[in-house]
Amino acid sequence: MTARHALLRLAFAALTAATLLPRAGHAGPPPASSAQAAAPGPAPASSPAPAAAPARPATDAAGRKIAERVQRYYGKRRDFSASFHQRYSYAALARVEEKSGTVQVKRPGLLRWEYAEDKKLMILDGKAFWQWVPEDNQAMVKRDVHGDELSSAFTFLWGKGDLLGEFNAHAATPPEGFPKGDVVELTPKKAGASVQKVLFSVDAQGRVLASQVTDAQGNENRIVFSEAKIDQKLPDSLFQFTPPAGASVQELP
Repeated sequence: MTARHALLRLAFAALTAATLLPRAGHAGPPPASSAQAAAPGPAPASSPAPAAAPARPATDAAGRKIAERVQRYYGKRRDFSASFHQRYSYAALARVEEKSGTVQVKRPGLLRWEYAEDKKLMILDGKAFWQWVPEDNQAMVKRDVHGDELSSAFTFLWGKGDLLGEFNAHAATPPEGFPKGDVVELTPKKAGASVQKVLFSVDAQGRVLASQVTDAQGNENRIVFSEAKIDQKLPDSLFQFTPPAGASVQELP
């Protein structure tokens, strides 16, 4: 697989970010060995125990209201389209990659995500996930992807999922460069999730102006939407993909 192919697959992972359901059965850190547990140590000095800090509520009232506003807004929409600017920051490499393009979404789980610079394309057609790389004349496809594999942090766009069922929500301070709006921080309720947190900037109606996903490795995927439109009766043909004649097709596991 070329570096370009790896980047495209990363793009979808980042796009759906945390969007994949948390892994079940994730174990915490291993217990100390018996030798470690039995190892003697110096007696602790006698001192008053520090006062416990008040526990942070699982979800605060302000965060709940913002998340509910988002769900109400998209729950009434049949389709959604927008331009986007994407900024992906690689924590380990101290490198930033920026791209732009357009996105269209339609109920019950259709997606078209197209990059302007290189015309790379990602399609969810209700049955499969397609990735098209024109430069290499190659398509990649993952079959049996219906949208149910994605979490509420993504499926809210077509009115599905339950943000507050899957995430704790807190009102938050917007990071530098985020569009002006009410910001909610979503953190997975289940251990072992593939992301640390998701940030949404939300307008008064409930429309998401921007999202930022921080994954388990500290990489950040920021997407800022503009020129958003709703309920345009987008045709289903937008969400179909047939590899051009002569293109290479790779089946993804």
